[in-house]
Amino acid sequence: MAQRSRRSRSQPERAPAYAPDSGSAGGESAPRNGQGLATEAEEMALRLECVKLADEQLPLRLAYTRYLDLVHRTLSFEHGTLYVTEWTSGRLLPVAVRGNRVELADRIRFARGSGLSAWVAQEGRPVVIPDPGSNGHRSPFGDAALRAFLAFPLVQRGIVAGVLALARTDRTFTEGEFERLGRLAESLAQTLSKLRREERLRELVYQDGETGLSNSHHFTARLEEELQRTRQHTTEFAVALLEVDIAAGPERAAVVGALTHHVAAAMRTCDLAANLGGRRFGLLFAGLDREKASIIVDRVVRVAQRELRQTTVSPLPMRLSVVGSAEQDESPDALLQRAASALADIS
Repeated sequence: MAQRSRRSRSQPERAPAYAPDSGSAGGESAPRNGQGLATEAEEMALRLECVKLADEQLPLRLAYTRYLDLVHRTLSFEHGTLYVTEWTSGRLLPVAVRGNRVELADRIRFARGSGLSAWVAQEGRPVVIPDPGSNGHRSPFGDAALRAFLAFPLVQRGIVAGVLALARTDRTFTEGEFERLGRLAESLAQTLSKLRREERLRELVYQDGETGLSNSHHFTARLEEELQRTRQHTTEFAVALLEVDIAAGPERAAVVGALTHHVAAAMRTCDLAANLGGRRFGLLFAGLDREKASIIVDRVVRVAQRELRQTTVSPLPMRLSVVGSAEQDESPDALLQRAASALADIS
């Protein structure tokens, strides 16, 4: 049986009912004697699926969803959340959810964030909370429908790449199921680490270092994708250029920060905002015509200007142009030039 965890100063007040040995999560030990060949073959197939997923170069959101599907094949659950650790701060970020996002002790803050999953990432060891109802004890869960919760760290070369937070409403997690997850933990951790490295490389290639928005290279590449889509299907999009008279100096960081915040908040996940260099920002709105995009951008500009009046000595001139879907066989450079020409016509 799994050993009862020792309470540490960093543990939440409501400690897990038991915490399996951390050694069971650290590598892929051989299956126990008597375990059938069918089980070994199934686990080998899951390892191969992990390798395949890491090499497919899917969009990251889809890759993380597929990853959680693989975990579900390893250990069934009703509700599951995949967290990854942020590169700079090490804080946990949810990247995929199956069912509903379920977290325990979410009002307690730890170094990696809030909740029991953050504690697991901090300590690097898993916890499992079974349903004690069969023993006549009061359930530790605020949700009466919850029967079991598992938070499992995915460790690669001593670094916690992420955490799996899984919950059940019908039964508890058994020792055998946890041992199976432990045997597959190394493959799961390797796959997640590779996905995170791919994400980091994409950030370095496509992200602007000053603002955190996309850079001009990414913006042009995305424009090409939208142009191809409009040629093949009856779709539309709009492109906006925003130019702000930001002089170099101590105020620049505040101005850029305010603009970036309001621009990013107004964009949907299918849209794109980019710092095109100098004083110019580019906005791409997928599936919107020029009129609708203009309404969104005008609102962003008004809110940003109102905030910037409180932080700058003098008002900052802003110029804005919005153009609709491209003309026939128009290139990304030609489309941007059309938007720039419209911007130049504004006095």
